[in-house]
Amino acid sequence: MLTILRPRRLAAVVVAVGAVGAMCVSVPPAVAAPTTGAAAPTAAVGATTSFKIYEAEAGVPAGGAAVRSLTSAPTTQYSSASLEASGHAYVHLDGTGQSVQWTNTTGQPISFLNVRASIPDSASGGGITGTLDLYVNGVFRQALNLNSKQTWVYEGNGNYNTSDNQNPADGDPRVFWDESHTFVTGAPIPAGATFSLRKDAANSASFYDVDSVDVENPPAPQAQPANSISITSCGAVASSAPTNGAADSQAVDSRAAIQTCIDQAQTQGRILWIPQGTFYVKGTAGLNAQGITIAGAGLWYSTIYRDVPVPNTTPLAALFDLTSCTVRNFHIDANAVSRSTIGGDGGAMDTTGTDWLAEGIWTQHTMSGFWASGTGGTVKNSRLTSIWADGINVNNVSLNADTGNDLTVTNNFVRGTGDDAIAINSVNYNTNGDGSQTFYHPMTNVTVSDNTSIAPWGGKGVGIYGGSGHQVRNNYISDTARYIGLGAGRFGVNGSDLLSATVTGNTVVRSGGNAYSQGQPALHIGNGGDGQNTGIVDKVTVTGNTVNDSLYDGIAFSTSTNTLLQDNTVNAPGRNGIAISPSFYPAPTGSATITGNTVTGLTAGASAFVNNSTGFTATLSDNHWPPPAPEAPYGGTPAAVPGTVQAENYDTGGQGVAYNVTSVNGNANSYRADGIDLDNTSDTGGGYNLGWTGAGQWFRYTVDVATAGTYTLDLRVAVPTAAPGALHLSDASGTNLTGPVDLPATGDWQTWGTATTHVTLPAGRQILTLHQDTGGWNINYLSFTGSTDTPATNLAAGRPTSESSHTDVYPSSNVTDGNQGSYWESANHRFPQWVQVDLGAARSASRVVLQLPTTWGARSQTLTLAGSTDGTTFTTLKPSAAYAFDPSTKNTVTLTFPATAQRYYRVTVTANNGWPAGQVSEFQIWAA
Repeated sequence: MLTILRPRRLAAVVVAVGAVGAMCVSVPPAVAAPTTGAAAPTAAVGATTSFKIYEAEAGVPAGGAAVRSLTSAPTTQYSSASLEASGHAYVHLDGTGQSVQWTNTTGQPISFLNVRASIPDSASGGGITGTLDLYVNGVFRQALNLNSKQTWVYEGNGNYNTSDNQNPADGDPRVFWDESHTFVTGAPIPAGATFSLRKDAANSASFYDVDSVDVENPPAPQAQPANSISITSCGAVASSAPTNGAADSQAVDSRAAIQTCIDQAQTQGRILWIPQGTFYVKGTAGLNAQGITIAGAGLWYSTIYRDVPVPNTTPLAALFDLTSCTVRNFHIDANAVSRSTIGGDGGAMDTTGTDWLAEGIWTQHTMSGFWASGTGGTVKNSRLTSIWADGINVNNVSLNADTGNDLTVTNNFVRGTGDDAIAINSVNYNTNGDGSQTFYHPMTNVTVSDNTSIAPWGGKGVGIYGGSGHQVRNNYISDTARYIGLGAGRFGVNGSDLLSATVTGNTVVRSGGNAYSQGQPALHIGNGGDGQNTGIVDKVTVTGNTVNDSLYDGIAFSTSTNTLLQDNTVNAPGRNGIAISPSFYPAPTGSATITGNTVTGLTAGASAFVNNSTGFTATLSDNHWPPPAPEAPYGGTPAAVPGTVQAENYDTGGQGVAYNVTSVNGNANSYRADGIDLDNTSDTGGGYNLGWTGAGQWFRYTVDVATAGTYTLDLRVAVPTAAPGALHLSDASGTNLTGPVDLPATGDWQTWGTATTHVTLPAGRQILTLHQDTGGWNINYLSFTGSTDTPATNLAAGRPTSESSHTDVYPSSNVTDGNQGSYWESANHRFPQWVQVDLGAARSASRVVLQLPTTWGARSQTLTLAGSTDGTTFTTLKPSAAYAFDPSTKNTVTLTFPATAQRYYRVTVTANNGWPAGQVSEFQIWAA
C-alpha cells in the first residue's frame, strides 16, 4: 500500500504551532477585518480572518481517545470520515472520559466556538441530537449541542453520488461532518488556558468524532444604522430556541413581514436592518429585493432561518433573490437534509445586477451559498460551512441574466461543501422545456483571490469553467474528498470554452480523489474535469503554484492547448508529479510549455513527468526533478520461470519504457503509482488484473528463467466475446515467441478461464513483452510450467522434406537445414503450394515456427497447417489465415495449437503478397 498522507502538514505560510502541539491556522473571515474584535494576521496565501482553527489531530488526546487518519490513497470510490475531514484526520471519542485538548495560543480571549464534529445517525436514519462537554483548564464549563440531522446519507444499493438517501441499511455512508457554534458560557477562555472537548456520562451519543474547532472573540453586536428599517417594525418575530439541526416548530413565520420591510426600504431608499435573533422564513417562497442594502448586527447575532416542510415537492428558489443589492453581516441557516427538492434545499442567495456586494455573510445548510451573475459584483469576507452543493458559484445565468463579467470573489472561507467550494461557471447555452436553446455571453475577467477552501466532500476546491481573462490567485485549497483540488477547464457539453485564464500563487494540499474510481489529480488543466471530454481549453497560464501531498497525480493535463506551466512546485505526490493524460482524463491532442517546475518526494515507481499521449506535444525545459527511473522489475526482483507472473507486476520505468498505453483508465490506484489499466479482480486469490486492453498496447516483464526449454504458458483471462489473435509474447529483441494467441470466450469481464500456448526460453534473466494485438479481454496472470521434453528440441532439424513443387535452386530441403538465409520457393503463379517435414515417427508438438530470410522485406502469406500419421490423411492443426512476416520481428511467424502427435507436418500456402509463390526458409517443429 502506498502511504501518502501527512495529516499534520499544511503549507508553512499559513501554519503556526502552539506550545502543546495545537495547530492554529489563519483562516477566512466571518466579517471584514475592520469589523472584528481582533487583528487578523496577514497570510501569504488563503483568506485572512479573525478566527483560528485548531485541528483535533494536532491537539492532545486523552483517556483513550484515538487519532484516526487517512493513511493511503482511497482504494474505493466511496467516502470515509477521515477522507471528508480537514487534514484527512480527526479524533475519535467513544468512551466516558475520553477527550481532546488544546491550549489557547491566540494571544487573546476566546468567547466563541465553532465545532466541526460528527455523531452517529439514528438506526433508521434521520439523525440524533447529543451533547459534548467543554472544559476550561480542566473544569467543566458547558455542554455543547451537536446533532446528526443534516449529515449521514448513504450511497450503497445503487445510490452512488446522491445525497437524498437516508436509509442506513443501504450502507456506504457519506456527509459525516457538521458544524455547530455557540458563545462560551461565563468568562471567555483566557490566553494560555487549556480547553478541551470531553465525552462524559451525560453525553449520550455512542461516539463523538472531532475534526476541528474554530475559536474567536467576536466584537459586540452592531447597532442599527441610520436611515434603516428594522424587520421587527413590520412584524418579524425572533425565535430564541436553538435550531440544532431542525426548525423550531413554535417559531413565527416572518417571511411576509420581512418582504413588507424590503418593499418599504426599496420605496423609501432605506437600509433593511436585521437585528439580533433568529427570524424564520417558512414554506417554499423566498424573499426578493432590488437596489437596497440589507445589514445585520453581525454573523454571530442575526440569523435568517429557512424552514421548508420536508419531504418537499415544490422546486425552491433561493431564500434571497437579489438584484444590485448590498448584503452584509448576518447569518443564513436552513433545515435542508439534502441538495435536492425533496430534502427542502434551496440556495441562500441568488444575485445579479451591477456592482452588487455580499460581505460578512455566514451561510450553512443551504443548497448553495452565492449563485451570482451580473457585472461588477463582489463576494468577500464571508464564511460558508456545511453547504449541500456549491459554496460560491459566480456565473452568467443567475436570475435569468446572460452576463458574468468583472466579478470578484476574495477573502472568503469555505469548508465542507457538497460540490465546488468556489466556481467560475460560464454557460454557453441551456436547453428549454420545448427543446429550444437559450445562449449566454461567455464570462470575462473574474477574479478569485485570497480565499480558503477546505474539505469539500463533493466537487473541487476551486473550479474554473469557461470564459476568458480570469485570475485565480493566492488561494489555499485542501483536503478534497473525491475530486480535483483546483481545475481549469470547461463544464459539460453546454459550457463555454475556456479561452484564457491565469492561475498563480495558489497552494493545493492533500487534494484529488477517487470519485468513480478515477484517481483524480490535485491540479488539473483541460477539458473533462466534469466528466465530459469536450470543448476547447486554451491559453491557461499556471505559474508559481504549490501542490503538496496530492492523493494521486500532482498536476495533470487532459485535452488543452497553449498551456504555460511554469515555476510550480509539486511535493510528495501520491502518484506522478506531472502527468499528461492521467487516469480517465484523456489527452489525444494538446500542447503545453512546461518549464522551471520542481518535483520532489516521489514514491517508488512514480515519475516526475509522464506523457501518456502520443498526440499531446509537451515542450520541456529547465525543470528540476529526478531523472526518469530506468526500467526495472516491479518490486526489485524478477519473477521466476517456471512460476507465475502477475499481470499487474509489469516493470517500472514508465510510459514508452515499461509499458505503452493509448489511454489510462486504471482504478486500482493504491497498488501502482502510475495508475495504469489495473482493476480489482474477482478471480480466485483476488488482487488485480490488467484491463482496458487495446491494439498496440504492450507491457514488459523482467523474468529469471531457471532452465532453457519449452514452457507451457497458461494465460488466466476473462473474455466476454472470443478474441482471435488477441495477444503474443516477444523477447527483448522483438522475436515473436508465441505467434498470435486466440482467447476463447469466458462470458464476462470477471469470469475467468485459462488459455494455453507454449514458449521456448533460454536460461537467465530476460525481458518478455506482452503485446495486446486486439482489445476486449482482461488478464490476471501468466503461468509458466516446465515442458515434458527437456531440453527444448526442434524436432524438424535435419529431417527429410517434400513439396508440391519448387523453382530454380530453392528446394524444400532448405527448410530444415538450420540456415535462415536459404529457402524453399514453389513454382510461381500456381497456388496452392505446400511443403512438409517427415519426423520419421509420430512426435508430440504444439508449436511450428516459420521463417523467411531476415534481409527480406515485409510480406503476408496465407497459410494452413496440417498433420498426418500416414502421409495420406491430414488433419487441420491451424486453419487458413494470413500471417505477417516482418523484418522488425526477424521475419518469424509462430503457429501454436493444442498438443498433437503427428509424423508429417505440412504447411499449405494459398497467397503471398510479396511474391507469387510459397516461400519458407526455416520450418521448425517444437515438442509439446
